[in-house]
This record gives sequence, C-alpha cells and structure tokens, in this order.
Amino acid sequence: MYIFDDIYLLEAITQNIHMKEIVVDTLKNVVKAGTNLKPQTANDYHWLEIILKNNPGLITIIITGLLLPIGLVWINNRNTRKLKELEKQLDEKYKGKEIIKDQEKAIYSSLSKILFDVQQLHVSLSGSCVDKNCIEQALSKFDISITKYHEEISNNLLYMPSQIIDSIYKFYSKISDLKISLKEFNDTKNFEMAHVSVYMYSTQLADILMDIQETLIAQDETLRKNFDKTHQQMMKYCCGKKPPRELLEKYIELIKQLKPSTKQEDIDELIAMWEWEV
Repeated sequence: MYIFDDIYLLEAITQNIHMKEIVVDTLKNVVKAGTNLKPQTANDYHWLEIILKNNPGLITIIITGLLLPIGLVWINNRNTRKLKELEKQLDEKYKGKEIIKDQEKAIYSSLSKILFDVQQLHVSLSGSCVDKNCIEQALSKFDISITKYHEEISNNLLYMPSQIIDSIYKFYSKISDLKISLKEFNDTKNFEMAHVSVYMYSTQLADILMDIQETLIAQDETLRKNFDKTHQQMMKYCCGKKPPRELLEKYIELIKQLKPSTKQEDIDELIAMWEWEV
C-alpha cells in the first residue's frame, strides 16, 4: 500500500500549489501499487492525464473526498498524540509534587514525635533522680523510642532541599549533644542537672523544628499566611517551667568544666533562652 508524505501532502492541500501534478502522481502510484507494474515511459499514464484534463472537477472530488480527509485524520492523530504526551507530563509532574509533599509530612511528623519523646524524657528526669539508674533507664527508653523514626526520616530525604537536610542534621546533632550531656552528668553524679539539660536542649530543638516547618510551607501561600512563629512559643517550652536561676548557674559552671571548649557565645545563648521565658 502506498504511504503519502504527510507534510508535503498537507502543504499542497492548504496552499493549493501544483495540486494537479500531486494528484496525478498520487494516482499513478496507486495504479502502480494495484497492478504491480513498472512504467517504462511517460506515455504509460497518458490516458490518466487525458481523463483529468477533460474532467477538471475530478481533481476537486479527489482532493475533498480522499486527500483532505486523510490530511485531517493525520492532523487529528498527531494532536491526539501530543495531547496524550502532555497529559502524561502533567500527571508525572503532579505525582512528583505529591511524593514531595508526602515526604515533607513524614519528616516533620517524625521530628515532632522525637520532640514529644524529649518532653517525656524531661518528665522522667524531673522527679527524685538521685542515682545512675534514673538517668540510664530514662535514656535507654528514650533511645528505643526515637530509633523507630530514624528510618522514616532517612527514607524521605531524597527530594528535600539542602536547607531542610541541613536543619535535620542540626536537629540530630542537638539530640546527640543532649545524650552526651546526660551521660556526663550521670558519670559525675550531678543527677539533679539532668532535667535542666533536657529543658535547655528542648528549646533549641523546638526552634529548629519551627524553622523546618516555616521552610516547608514557604511555597504554599495559604499555609504561609497562617503560620506565625510567635504563636508557637509553647512548642519551645514543651518541657514546662524553666529551672530556677541557681540551677541554671550551676549547669553553666558544670558545662564549662566538662567542656572547656565551650564558647562564651554559647553560654550567652543559654542565658538568653532562660531569660526569655516569663
């Protein structure tokens, strides 16, 4: 079966250039395909040219009845293919956004649960913590609880922007510092400092979590309008009332002893956090 040159055919139809020659050539090829004959001279199709010359309306009939519908079908098929490709691209783009949203929710949810566990850790250490068992047991329970969130967070980092990933590692760095601090107070038998340490670190963890939330919703105009850090201060103080000043001062002195490399600006930050809460 003869296959038409789509572009050449459509240009000829729309621009009406050399239409007669195109039709003649087309019919010649149709005849050749049907009869499986190879013409030897131009006179082999002289009878076809005579028919077309004596019947000029036949060209119009062939164009409107055969060539034009074929051209329209070709255009329609091409547009259908392009439409399907566009729908596929939009679908992939939409699914990609949904995947990112799901990952953002999973990460924020996991970090929030870790902050809740820090709050529970503070409760466990706020009573009569007078021996090593108190800190060790509370810390062991804390480790078991937060471990289940590690995989959830690591599995959803792929599409996160660098700023979010950096904040997540900063969050985990504070968790590590907290655990080290508790172990140091346990080893030096400063058990009454345990809940002070948890309180001070919890405010820093809450600040990081609010920064992550603010970054995640930055692209959503509605959520961004409804977000106000100043109305989330209770998250910073999830561990209840601040410790008395004398405990804070003792805490700072012990930090200087246990960590001589501690910078003064870090000490100033701790004092500022303590003084901020009424």
